[in-house]
Amino acid sequence: MTHVFRVGTRKSRLALRQTEIIIDALKKRHPDCEFVVKPIVTQGDRDLDSSLQKIGGKGVFVKEIERELLDGTIDFAAHSLKDVQPVLPESLALGCFPKRDSPFDCLISKEPFDGIDDLPTSARIGTNSLRRQAQILRLRPDVVIVPIRGNVETRLRKIDTEHLDGVILAEAGLNRLRPDLSGYHRTSLRGVILPAAGQGAMAVECRDDDETTLTMLAAIDDAATRAAVQAEREFMIALGGSCTFPIGAYARCERNRITFDGLVASADGRRCFTRHLVGTVGDHLGKRAADSLISSHGVLDFTLRAGL
Repeated sequence: MTHVFRVGTRKSRLALRQTEIIIDALKKRHPDCEFVVKPIVTQGDRDLDSSLQKIGGKGVFVKEIERELLDGTIDFAAHSLKDVQPVLPESLALGCFPKRDSPFDCLISKEPFDGIDDLPTSARIGTNSLRRQAQILRLRPDVVIVPIRGNVETRLRKIDTEHLDGVILAEAGLNRLRPDLSGYHRTSLRGVILPAAGQGAMAVECRDDDETTLTMLAAIDDAATRAAVQAEREFMIALGGSCTFPIGAYARCERNRITFDGLVASADGRRCFTRHLVGTVGDHLGKRAADSLISSHGVLDFTLRAGL
């Protein structure tokens, strides 16, 4: 008997592409299952003008989808993990974490730049991320940050319409969408900007008591990705933060060994605190790093609140 799963997704090209990737992976392991996609418009999709910080952070891209999960109108939804709030609504769970794509950011520009140091004085850089902003300004306080939102194509057009020297985008989104970048230069910012917690990873959210869906999703779970992103999300939770704070977190897992880097900064980049830890799965490195920052720096509250 064919089991039909209802799959919620945003209508953006990237969300639809990520949902397609998830469904294709599931079909290979569960050829007897059928998947029906239900596009859902979220608050973040409706309000394209306000900054994410003003309308509630990246959680605005998932709240309506989570409501449909709780109402039972869909069975699961694929998200960009960095859009998912650190603490889920009661009765929901992240059922699987497929293998992660690149977690790093990149600079897209018309001119060939080797990196942030190569930008002209007072360069205009487009990004709506406080995390990216803080780390760029830490290295180049002369840079002018221009808030921009929209899909990949919209942001690329803004290089011309907003007279920008470049925009910063997530490599994973570009890898999945494969937009036409002819006429543009792509420079990796690996080692320059610490990623957002969960960046480059997808997560599939479902009800925590839906054993049928949880069992099916387990087939595409990647243990190394799960261990890494859980450490990153622990860091966010322990700091009491969300994407409305300039917080970076990146963990990588090889066998049972985890290397973790965490960062919290003020939006202007003048205050920046980092932690680097190495341990094993189960060591809760993200929480340990956050606890260390909180206990070591009495100015941390100022950084997170007044520094915005």
